[in-house]
Amino acid sequence: MVIRWFTALAAWLMGLTAHAQANAQTNVEAYPTRNIRLIVPFGAGGGPDATGRQLAQGLSERTKRNVIVDNRPGASGLMGMAELARANADGHTIGTVSVSQAVIQAMAANPPVNIARDLAPVAHLFRQYTVLVVKPDSPARSARELIQLLRDKPAFHSYASGGNGTPAHLAGELFLSANKVQARHIPYKGMMAAVTDIIRGDVLFACSVTSNVAPLIQGGRLRALGLLAPRRINTFPDVPAFPELGLPDVDVTSWVGMATPMATSPAVRQRLSGLLRDIVEDATHAKAFGVLGLEVAYQPMEPFGGVIQTEVARWARFVKETGLRID
Repeated sequence: MVIRWFTALAAWLMGLTAHAQANAQTNVEAYPTRNIRLIVPFGAGGGPDATGRQLAQGLSERTKRNVIVDNRPGASGLMGMAELARANADGHTIGTVSVSQAVIQAMAANPPVNIARDLAPVAHLFRQYTVLVVKPDSPARSARELIQLLRDKPAFHSYASGGNGTPAHLAGELFLSANKVQARHIPYKGMMAAVTDIIRGDVLFACSVTSNVAPLIQGGRLRALGLLAPRRINTFPDVPAFPELGLPDVDVTSWVGMATPMATSPAVRQRLSGLLRDIVEDATHAKAFGVLGLEVAYQPMEPFGGVIQTEVARWARFVKETGLRID
């Protein structure tokens, strides 16, 4: 009797497990079951926002669900990432993550989130490069002329960034250090505000990621003097890279990917990763990303997890060695 009871119990448990697995598989196949919130950790109107909205459009087309972009600026992206980490881990809240958060996390005394510990990787999506820009009628018509202006009046001029720890801040400091010149750092609440003051002449220059300034360069509202990159890029074929100019090779290449709260299941993240790959490799979307100066560089979630871990460690070492600080 006891043996028969245990046999029946084992059969029931096996059936229950199989049923749960079948339901889990069905849920993943049915994902998403409602609208998706896509957190962009920067304000509306800039390159990260445009990138997020293009990804949202692609996801909406493929899932037949609304994908709502939720701009959460603050602390150079850390506030948005903290919001993502706190969200329900069912795959219906996702967020763009970038090198900015790896840098500012290392600079902050008490960061509200650790992107390597608190977020689960979904996919590496893009590389983007950094371009040195001034206003169209700037007296500096080349990178060398800009350097000379800075040498003529040490620490007199200023440069702009979209906030402490952003690629623009990091690139500006590396540019100054490599060329042994000085300028005051002016952090803004977003790169669009910074660009407005450059165009107005309140700030001399900026080193911005291409997604923030590509339309302005192409529209003649900013002048590009050089790329902080090892080579020219398709977005700006006429803009020389620093090595061509005989300047120190300052390479500030940024990355952008997608993440979810840490507890999100691997199966859901795998589904998301596949959807995102379809989007970035679609010809129409790829062209739109190219206009923003983004270079598609898809990697699935496991390799992207390695990128995040490596970058967090790398920038922690860099900040410690250089003493880079929040102004």
